[in-house]
Amino acid sequence: MTGLAVAMDLAALGFLAGFLFLVTRRETVPGDEGGRTVAMILIAVSLALLSVSLWSLP
Repeated sequence: MTGLAVAMDLAALGFLAGFLFLVTRRETVPGDEGGRTVAMILIAVSLALLSVSLWSLP
């Protein structure tokens, strides 16, 4: 189960990196793409929270 927890944490880090990339880029974001950044941060947080219980399993 530790491998699954590591994979989930790596996926969460990937979503966070994508979120930071989208937030820090200097281009103008069209109005219909506003939900993409929020979705990425919510997915990252949920993956990180789900992996917490897997770390405690033997």
